[in-house]
Amino acid sequence: MKIGYLADENIPLLIIKGLRVEGYAIESIPLSMCGMLDKKVMKYAFEKDLVIITFDKDFGQLVFKEGLESKGIVLLRFPPTSPAKVKAFIREILEDKEFNPIGKFTVVHETHMRIVELP
Repeated sequence: MKIGYLADENIPLLIIKGLRVEGYAIESIPLSMCGMLDKKVMKYAFEKDLVIITFDKDFGQLVFKEGLESKGIVLLRFPPTSPAKVKAFIREILEDKEFNPIGKFTVVHETHMRIVELP
């Protein structure tokens, strides 16, 4: 099963376009929906069966405290010092054949990942 991803607004569109050209199944928030609230991003991703990739810590609160449904969330927790660095980290996640983010909240640090089952 090929996993689809939704990059939150804080992931530059240039990175998403580059990853798509390389053949990765990653969508961005539609331009018509820019500025949408995180709750709506989660609903959109859940309805489309997409795992969210974001730098926004608020998604953790929405899942664990407010109980919103999610297919999975990948929270990037490293300094986005360059688009190349962000793209490399996302590519590494997408290429990892052992990693299945479905039903998980994954926190990606520079040196490790922390994975928690979603409620």
